[in-house]
Amino acid sequence: MNQIPLFIAVLCFFVMIIGEILAYRSVPIKYKYEFEAISFGFILGVSTLILIPKAYFKMYAIYVIFGCIFVYLIEKYLSFCPMSKKYCLDCNNLELKNIKYIYPISFFIHTFIDGVVIAVSYISKIGLPLYLAILMHKFPAGFVLISPLKGVYRNPLSIGIIISLGTIFGTIFGLVVLNSIDPKILLAFSGGVFLGAFLMLVPHIYEHKKEKTLTYLLFGYSLAGLISIFS
Repeated sequence: MNQIPLFIAVLCFFVMIIGEILAYRSVPIKYKYEFEAISFGFILGVSTLILIPKAYFKMYAIYVIFGCIFVYLIEKYLSFCPMSKKYCLDCNNLELKNIKYIYPISFFIHTFIDGVVIAVSYISKIGLPLYLAILMHKFPAGFVLISPLKGVYRNPLSIGIIISLGTIFGTIFGLVVLNSIDPKILLAFSGGVFLGAFLMLVPHIYEHKKEKTLTYLLFGYSLAGLISIFS
């Protein structure tokens, strides 16, 4: 049944490619911050209502903290998330060298981690909530990925395709390597990763979209709450 997570990973790949093509053709995404706010509200809900509660065991808090620290370290030194302020066009905070070299590497790490989370969702039998949490941000992530790359690469789509494959590689890696680890440890760590991503990146979203950001976050959180009832 490994076909299920692999199918989700391939679907994520194509959804992200669609966002990249639109960015390459300079088609604007008018509500990208609203969409990100909803997706991060959903991620917070998945973390606090599904992952962390289902991961409960004596030492679970340590792995949740490890997940948060992991996100903090990567965000601090690479800014792996597509919504990072370090690589945000709207923040005018771009350095040519970083965009050409560090940015693609950090973004590949981001997509690879997405793939690992897809594998974790399958191994731990969580399924739908985690699949949706990854899928929801792939479209705007693809758009944000290509936007700065257009200024430094003649053919940014080829770079984007390689980076998007990180989700598939991460899923395969997770299915092969993580299968022998206690699912509750994986859930606790993934919950920490999602929680850390929320805490690190939502303030940046708020800088660009102060109006109704809380409303969008609550909407995403409520969606996760509804799904948690049936998970």
